[in-house]
Amino acid sequence: GGSCSSSSNDNKSVVGDNTITFNAMADGTYDNCTISVTDNTSNTSDNLTVSEFTIGAIKPVLVQVTAAVPNPTNDNTPSYTFFSTLSGRIGYGVICTSDNVTAVAMDNNTITFNALAEGTYDNCTISVTSNNVVSDNLSVDNFTIDTITPTLNQVTPVSTPYKDSTPNYTFSPNETGTITYGGSCSSTTTSALADNNTITFNALADGTYDNCTISVTDNTSNTSDNLSVSSFTIDTI
Repeated sequence: GGSCSSSSNDNKSVVGDNTITFNAMADGTYDNCTISVTDNTSNTSDNLTVSEFTIGAIKPVLVQVTAAVPNPTNDNTPSYTFFSTLSGRIGYGVICTSDNVTAVAMDNNTITFNALAEGTYDNCTISVTSNNVVSDNLSVDNFTIDTITPTLNQVTPVSTPYKDSTPNYTFSPNETGTITYGGSCSSTTTSALADNNTITFNALADGTYDNCTISVTDNTSNTSDNLSVSSFTIDTI
C-alpha cells in the first residue's frame, strides 16, 4: 500500500522471513508504504508499516534561484527564492529568520524574511534538514535595507526681487537621488548629490512665486518631504 508496490514471488508469501523487492521508485523520501497478507481463507492481516526510507541522495542540496534580495531595497521584509533537492524543514541563521519553515523537494522555494532593521546584511544563511540530515548552509548574497527618506535643507534662497527670469537656488540633501519639482518651478537638473546643489530654474515670467517645491527620491525609491522654496519675485522690467 501507499507509494510502494512489488511483484516479488508473484505477490505470495511463505511462513517465516520473506524478502521482497519494491518496483522502481523515483528519488525521494517514502513514509507511507504498507504491506498486508491475506491467507487462503481470505483473512487479511493488519497493515505492516514499512519504516521511512529515502531513495537517492540523502543530503539536501540548495541552490540560489533569484538574483538574491534586490540591493539596496526599501522593503524590510524581502523575499528570497532557492531550490532544494529534497523536502524538509528550513533552518535560518541568527540574523535573518522567516515563518516559512517547509521546503518542497525538486522545486523552487520562496521565503519572506521577517522584518529587518535598517542596515546591511552579509551573514544570512539558509539550510534544509531532511530525515535528520542537514544540508550545507546556503549563503544569501549581501543586501542593504534602506527605508529612510532623504532630508533636504535650503542653503541659498533665490534673491528677491530677481532681475533675471532664470534664477539660481541652492539646497542640500543628505542622500543622492532624483529631483522632482513642484508648483510653478521646474529645471533641467534632475540629479542631486549628497552635498550643496545649485540648480537653475527654467525661465519664469515676472511675478511672485510662493508655491515652488523640491523633493528627492533615493535609489531605493524613498522620497523626501517637499522642500518649500522661499517666496521670491521675478522683476525683469
